[in-house]
Amino acid sequence: MTSTRVTARAIRQRIARADGVTLTEMLAVLAILGIIVGGMTTLFVSASTSQVDQSNRYQAQHNARLALDALRREIRCASSVTAITPASLTVSLPGYCQKPVAASAATFTWCAVGAAAPYALWRYAGNLCSGTGRRTAESLSLNQVFTYDRGSIVSPPTLTPSTTGGTLGPGTYAYDVTAVNAAGTEISGTINRIVIATGTTNSVTISWSGYTGAVSYNIYGRDDGTRTTEGLRLLTNTASTSHVDTGAAITSTVSPPLGTVSVSLALDLTPVDGKQRFTLADDIVLRNSGRG
Repeated sequence: MTSTRVTARAIRQRIARADGVTLTEMLAVLAILGIIVGGMTTLFVSASTSQVDQSNRYQAQHNARLALDALRREIRCASSVTAITPASLTVSLPGYCQKPVAASAATFTWCAVGAAAPYALWRYAGNLCSGTGRRTAESLSLNQVFTYDRGSIVSPPTLTPSTTGGTLGPGTYAYDVTAVNAAGTEISGTINRIVIATGTTNSVTISWSGYTGAVSYNIYGRDDGTRTTEGLRLLTNTASTSHVDTGAAITSTVSPPLGTVSVSLALDLTPVDGKQRFTLADDIVLRNSGRG
């Protein structure tokens, strides 16, 4: 009996001497744990947000690069680039310039669309910023995308057909007259076109108004790029203000002076502060077209 009491007393003494955790200590531990977990949560959320942001920026830049590549290809290959404004331009693409290759020419219009930033760049079939189209780039902070630079321009020539005096057959013929000044600088002209319906002995009289400071004129013809990849080529140089094209074979490989379309795609996923703005820009030379 005495042994049992001693054992019970020893157990109670051991329990009394055992250290415990007070409420204050428990609260302190929980507070520290909360700070650690909160910091880790903020870190993970920040990393996730940054990843999404980087992915969005990469996708926007990737789409813009693809759009700029497509613009380069179409502007350089177009038979004409018209209706150029800061927010839009229209290109006429021969069949061989289209993807996939088509049997006939078609017109496409590139437009920066939106009432306010962010704007999107669309490519529409036809000559309007509406209808059937597809979005090629997004997150544009500016809708002023296109700039056309040609400097001085010679007015388009007057084209008068004749059924005799030449070897021109049915078809559409394009002509461009440029002015050459005393320093040898060539001032670009403006394309004009004429359609000959029938016959095989046709000729075309090309006439134009004199350009101030010109000492001679270069006449280019006959295809503007709608039928061949070569486009306009030099027919002759003359000091007069008229020339008759009889259809003689073109041996020159010289083409008219080229205009330039500058394209600038300013991307910004945070347009309020502009801290993430990224600009893709290029000066695209008009090869087949343009000159008007």
